[in-house]
Amino acid sequence: MTFKPFEPGNHAVGGKTVRVMVIALIAIVLITGSIFVVSPSEMAGERWMGGTVVTATPLGTGVHFKVPFLETVDRLQTSRSVYTLGGLDVYTNDNQKVSIDISVIYQIPSRSVLNLLYKVGRAGNVDIDSTLLPVVRDRALEAFAKYNTLTISDQRGQITAQMKKSISNGLETLFGVDVIDVQLTGIHYSPGFEHSIEEAVKAKADAVQAQNAVAQKRFEGEQKTVTAAAEAQAAVETAKGRADSLLLEADAQAKAALIVGNAIKEHPDYVRYYGLQRWNGSLPQVTGGSMPMVDLRMPGENK
Repeated sequence: MTFKPFEPGNHAVGGKTVRVMVIALIAIVLITGSIFVVSPSEMAGERWMGGTVVTATPLGTGVHFKVPFLETVDRLQTSRSVYTLGGLDVYTNDNQKVSIDISVIYQIPSRSVLNLLYKVGRAGNVDIDSTLLPVVRDRALEAFAKYNTLTISDQRGQITAQMKKSISNGLETLFGVDVIDVQLTGIHYSPGFEHSIEEAVKAKADAVQAQNAVAQKRFEGEQKTVTAAAEAQAAVETAKGRADSLLLEADAQAKAALIVGNAIKEHPDYVRYYGLQRWNGSLPQVTGGSMPMVDLRMPGENK
């Protein structure tokens, strides 16, 4: 075994190097621990030794400094956030239980950051959702208590607007939180109530169908009445036309007879002339006896 002789100079150099490395490491830790970055979606506050708040106004986006190991940084998201509450049981004014799902879109303004970080609940961003929950639940219960279960679906928009107004006022007054929107994303009825709704819908549909059938029968009856009236009017018009035609024909025949009679009175030979005008040239057919004589002379000829 060979031992390397002791060299004091080399040992001193090695010790100095270690000290430099330790100092550099401590410096890096101190520098790193004294710098922190706040992102655009959040703001921050500082506490001295985990207790006293040393930030007068919230720290915004950018690089900030703190005392390493002695100051604690608390961050809070200030961009728009969505708080979802599912399966919340509420009661209507007819004492029916309904389960609903709610989404609340909210934003924390800078004026409310330190209040939420250090004056509401525990220090820091550890229980913001649980802080908002009681207000959201209470305002939702209050809104639904004003409506009847049978009208919830038809008045969904009105209920949502009421909840938004109540939740917005509550969160703003208590915590300074700005509510952007509130959505009623789900309404769940009990199985028994859903069955009763189906029965009610079916009964309503049957009633509408019956009304439609009555209306159809009424329409058909009115159509028949109109048709019968039209046919009766047409028959009256036809009869009137026929009567007018017969009157005209009778009047014409009477006038013709009058003319013929006057002619006969004034000219007795007109009778033979009238007969000759209508003779077809055939002699009368007779049985037994002598053949009748037919005067073929024109009126005015000598016998």
